[in-house]
Amino acid sequence: MRKFLIKDDNVVSATNEYACLFYDEDQDAYHISIPASVNPDDLPAIPGALARKGIREIEDKWARRFVKERVVPPDRQNIGMILREAGMGYYSEFLLLVYTSGRCAMDEFYIEEIV
Repeated sequence: MRKFLIKDDNVVSATNEYACLFYDEDQDAYHISIPASVNPDDLPAIPGALARKGIREIEDKWARRFVKERVVPPDRQNIGMILREAGMGYYSEFLLLVYTSGRCAMDEFYIEEIV
């Protein structure tokens, strides 16, 4: 099981950790856990929308959607070049997520692995 903090690049403090993203490599399953103290408006789109509905433990279906929004899709025109640049011989949304630290153009959130 790999664990990542979801953090905000715009917040410069020790409290810029908003949620935890878990990835079970054996099951190929994601999970997001959001502390009760976190305001849903301070989260990325998918976790924020679910937290506003009172859902703070996000199972694979929606956690995977969150991940897919943050990585290059497999049908991207120049995907071969992107994979070579990342040192990957095949497409893996998880490996791309780790390679990019979960950064995307939609917001300032990123992930940081907890060892």
